[in-house]
Amino acid sequence: MKIFHALLATILLAGITGCSKKEYFEPENTHSASVAITSTGKKAASVMRDGVTFTDGTYISKRGMGSVKLPEGFHFVNESSTYILAADDTGKIRVYRKNGTLLFEEKLDLPLISAGIRGDRIFFVQQNNVFGIYSISSRKIVISAKVGRAYAIDTRIANPIMVGSLMIVPTLDGKLLIINPADPRGARGMAIGNQYNLNNVIFLSKIGGTIIAATPRKLVSAAPGAMNKFEAPIADVKIAGGKVYALTGNGEVVKLTPSLKVLARKKFQYAQFAAIAVTGGKVYALDRSGALIVMDTSLKKYKIYDIGSVDDFVFVAGNRLYKDDELVDLSRLGYE
Repeated sequence: MKIFHALLATILLAGITGCSKKEYFEPENTHSASVAITSTGKKAASVMRDGVTFTDGTYISKRGMGSVKLPEGFHFVNESSTYILAADDTGKIRVYRKNGTLLFEEKLDLPLISAGIRGDRIFFVQQNNVFGIYSISSRKIVISAKVGRAYAIDTRIANPIMVGSLMIVPTLDGKLLIINPADPRGARGMAIGNQYNLNNVIFLSKIGGTIIAATPRKLVSAAPGAMNKFEAPIADVKIAGGKVYALTGNGEVVKLTPSLKVLARKKFQYAQFAAIAVTGGKVYALDRSGALIVMDTSLKKYKIYDIGSVDDFVFVAGNRLYKDDELVDLSRLGYE
């Protein structure tokens, strides 16, 4: 993923140098969060949407600490109830059983960018926006096709998900491939963005049979016969309790219905949000300066803690927030 990290750095630098003055979120009152913070002593080697791999080969996923120690150069990509998938920057992939046993290592022609596992098959996207299906049992690619041009992309690349009996695969050019695993060659495409740059899907989840997706510029809700949009620069998204919670680049925390009707919103002037968590009846919004806003789910009550600026990465797994070399137990922080 080094090429994409470098690209993102270039884009961010261009944005900074093109702006004469940058304002920062500076809350008047913050509280200490030291009771909730412990040191992990780890440094990130790779940061992906669904996992962080550390320099010692350990990793965290949305389910918590991983069960496999990966060799140097490999990073966690995704997992199912049966398999764990890892990859490196040269095109190699490794498939492990959930008990930690290495099943095999394979070399693909291009590096893997995102992937989802359904039964025996890996549905993946490679560099250059190549979509493919890999059979674990036969250890070969059974389908491969370039699906469109992708220019500059946002590195928060979403992995494929299952919605009912269908596999939904986000491509790098702002489309969702809707695939019936029993007949993958009959895949349909659904465009959710029409920009040339920074148009890829950075968040993908579901509420029942409704697909919730986001690009850096918008949220999209798609269900049979209906598509709704919420247009705003998107920093992060979380699904909880049948609702959609979004952080925007305008410093807003927004609560929406599955059809993207706004239920509540709260603006924090100049906030540059990095991550959101919704757990234990609370909403947590982290600003890159280190201000962690803890809110009730109606977005009316809130309290702000100082957990230190985000220098490297931030990742949320359940009620745990990993930031740089620290772990924050969110359950120990409230809004009252």
